[in-house]
Amino acid sequence: MRRVGVREKASSDIGKIINIVEGLPEWFTPNAINTIIEESRRLPGFVVEADGVVRGFILLEGRECCVEIAWLAVERGFHGRGLGSLLMVEAERYVCRIDKSILTVKTYGGEDYEPYKKTTGFYRERGFKLYEVIRNYKPFGGQPAVVS
Repeated sequence: MRRVGVREKASSDIGKIINIVEGLPEWFTPNAINTIIEESRRLPGFVVEADGVVRGFILLEGRECCVEIAWLAVERGFHGRGLGSLLMVEAERYVCRIDKSILTVKTYGGEDYEPYKKTTGFYRERGFKLYEVIRNYKPFGGQPAVVS
């Protein structure tokens, strides 16, 4: 990767966003992918490009008191290269620009599922603290959710 940058998401990025999540089936179910398609059209967000190609994205949802990370993903071959961290930095800037002070995320809370151990570790490494565990979170099919 020679050139890496983050920019605001455009409607023309939706196809690449879909390709990224379809390439990560252990994180994104078909139902989640359908939700991402719909939410990528209405939520603000950012994409990270490596050498001019979209390799990751973050979608953000404003709440009354905070901003929630609705979705975040980086193409499999680019995990561990700092692209997710760049998206987080841009999300933090966005939170400040809209005069909020809290950035939150809900992730699958099943401690027995390896991909989500990586997910919660990613957020923990960036300073997120466990706020709440929702035991029967309906949007996750009744699975537990971790709020950080």
